[in-house]
Amino acid sequence: MMNLEDQLRCERECTRLCNDFAWAVDTFHYDAFVSLFTPDGVFDRAGQVSRGGVEIRKFLNARPADRVTRHVCTNIRIDLVSPEAAAGNCYTLVFQAQAETAASLPRPTPLPMVVEYHDDYSLTDEGWKIQHRKLKIVFQP
Repeated sequence: MMNLEDQLRCERECTRLCNDFAWAVDTFHYDAFVSLFTPDGVFDRAGQVSRGGVEIRKFLNARPADRVTRHVCTNIRIDLVSPEAAAGNCYTLVFQAQAETAASLPRPTPLPMVVEYHDDYSLTDEGWKIQHRKLKIVFQP
């Protein structure tokens, strides 16, 4: 039987995973990014699938170093499915632009993409982790 305390802990930890995901990719903290997933975790970017930490790291390392991104997450919803599993989703605005050479200049950006992340989470010995994250593009400028 799942109790309210377990449900609230799950919601809090999985919401933190959503926010940490955005922070880690936006700040190029790729070790932190990979650690959000279970060892066999899957990141499906609209059909481009990375399985496990090695493949997820390969995707991250291939990202352009001069790309500036900001992921703004909202409408995070987490549902505890069992004591060891949860499902969730969130909406995200994704802003991206090429880095400018003068740091004081505002970066020109196209309209943001709107994406949905659909997630499966697993409770591990280290806490909740992303088992499977699937990105669905909703609006693309």
